[in-house]
Amino acid sequence: MYIQDEKLRSEVKKLLAFKTRNSIVKKIQDKGSKFHFFQLTNFLEGKDVSLSTLKKIDNYIKNAV
Repeated sequence: MYIQDEKLRSEVKKLLAFKTRNSIVKKIQDKGSKFHFFQLTNFLEGKDVSLSTLKKIDNYIKNAV
């Protein structure tokens, strides 16, 4: 699968209308992944993030829908 960061960013922003950033981070952490609040914030601000961060966010969005 190809991760499209702009599309993923828009999906996260849509989800933020219903959930808080902290609840998203907690759900990712509950799955056993190391994930921090600032990683999600950096991603939403368009800053550079690691590929593993993108994968974790992508997996969360894929399972949340």
